[in-house]
Amino acid sequence: MKKLLVVFCVAFLLFACGELPDTFKVIYHSNGSTSGFAPVDKNKYKSGQFATVLGSGTLVNNGHTFGGWSIKLDNTGLLYNLGDQIEIKNINIFLFPVWN
Repeated sequence: MKKLLVVFCVAFLLFACGELPDTFKVIYHSNGSTSGFAPVDKNKYKSGQFATVLGSGTLVNNGHTFGGWSIKLDNTGLLYNLGDQIEIKNINIFLFPVWN
């Protein structure tokens, strides 16, 4: 329910400002890494399209292995791996590394 409310509020604010985007991005973060860079998806997606999840880029977290990507910073969200498809739904997708 909270997620739906947040999406609604963001969409309402963007619409009220006259800036509702028609394309969206998948943005990879380097959260928890000790070195390296997260991959960059340069594509722009329309709602309803699917993005292919990228690998770990050059990210390293000493003493840990890369375990995929999560949609939540605390890694409690769905886990996505290299090659998985993620649907774009009128919002940018933020992915955070999962370290095992």
